[in-house]
Amino acid sequence: MRVLISLLLVLGLSGCSLFSDKDGTEPMELVEFEPTVEIERLWKRGTGVGQGDGYTRLEPAFDSELLYVADYRGELSAINRETGKVQWDRDLDTVLAGGVGLGSGQLLVGTDEGEVLALDINDGSELWRTQLSSEIMSTPVGDATVVAAHTLDGRLSVLDASTGEVLWFYDNPPPTLTLRGRSSPVVTPSAIYAGFSNGRLMAFNPKNGLILWEQRVAMPKGRSDLEKMVDIQASPVLVDGILYVSGYQGRLMAISRGSGRPLWGIDSSSYQELWYDENELFITEDNSAVVSYDANGGTEKWRNEKMLRRLLTGPVAAGEYIAVADDDGYIHILNRNNGSFAARTNIDGSGVRAPLWSDGETIYVLANDGKLAAYRIAPK
Repeated sequence: MRVLISLLLVLGLSGCSLFSDKDGTEPMELVEFEPTVEIERLWKRGTGVGQGDGYTRLEPAFDSELLYVADYRGELSAINRETGKVQWDRDLDTVLAGGVGLGSGQLLVGTDEGEVLALDINDGSELWRTQLSSEIMSTPVGDATVVAAHTLDGRLSVLDASTGEVLWFYDNPPPTLTLRGRSSPVVTPSAIYAGFSNGRLMAFNPKNGLILWEQRVAMPKGRSDLEKMVDIQASPVLVDGILYVSGYQGRLMAISRGSGRPLWGIDSSSYQELWYDENELFITEDNSAVVSYDANGGTEKWRNEKMLRRLLTGPVAAGEYIAVADDDGYIHILNRNNGSFAARTNIDGSGVRAPLWSDGETIYVLANDGKLAAYRIAPK
């Protein structure tokens, strides 16, 4: 039997409040600083019961006016991004493990029983559901033609977007030890790009599953299963024909989307989503160091190591600032030019696991207990 262990067990951490002795593995205490900007909360509201006890990272989906958020019990809501008011809500009456993703006129979610549900984006009514091979802990994604979902057993399944019929699948069984969860694929009309727990990024023909290319992002090293563990947990980011991808105990790489040829790569270890903005890559490493890289060549620009082991989310950019959140619910605002602290606030003591999101001005944060808030950074 394959053993799947959560990120918390892999890293030897289970939340900041559980540490009583200082032995070098505890989360770093927050440093004091003089804030240089204000964090303005635009709105805050409850959205159900949140992530639950399992290590889910149910993340909201966003379009131009609304955001769509679900809790693990299947309560789905459409919320106005500007006001925080609920436009509609629906009880899906199922336990969710992955989602919410966007398709063409569809919302996509995955269940702990391995079902993909496609829902009408206008009211959340069910369009179709399809049973897959195992739990879906990644976010299903799609376009007008296909929907792609990555299940916990390593299978990538591609479905007809109109009917939910399985068109093809690719099996990539996970190693003995792996991070709990799977990265979400990137779906385009010409290719589907997916990262796997053996450290490989692969490109497939969306119509028939033909492998177009594959590239190794992480190579197993060491003697023990833990030392050998590699994984692509974060979803690849596609910008102007280049895929940016990071691997746990692997590398941060820029790869040509057409050929799979590496453009550059540096040693790095991360399991959080990375963020691209104006030729910069922002990444949270597995020890919670926040790092900025030049996207053109991978040169490190700055590094903040003052929040180590705080289980930070991946970063997002908002104007001249970067935001991350931690396992105690603190939201940290860093100066984009050097990574120094600019401000700090707290959304909720339950902590934050779901990726943050930003439209360039507003930062959206979902706490583990379902509290959702929108913030903007203002002059002090």
